[in-house]
Amino acid sequence: MTLAQQTYVPDDFFEAYLEANGMGDGIGFNDSVLTSNINTVGGLYVSNKFIADLTGIEDFTALTVLHCDQNQLGSLDISNITSLTELHCNLNQL
Repeated sequence: MTLAQQTYVPDDFFEAYLEANGMGDGIGFNDSVLTSNINTVGGLYVSNKFIADLTGIEDFTALTVLHCDQNQLGSLDISNITSLTELHCNLNQL
């Protein structure tokens, strides 16, 4: 039996968004999504979603566009996302 690689996503609002948009693992509020569902995503638009923690974003390795403005982010680590060319993260607590 092969287990699919999971990505840790502790923020309930971020995980709920991913689940609702076909990027989850089919199990809501279990703090994880399937890495294979997110590592090819090119654009992520999660503005104004009440997200306080984008842990898990590091596995969006193909991401070129990230819109995460108007949330409650206190930090944002995008150092692993070398393909990122557009970032909108204003109106957070960064």
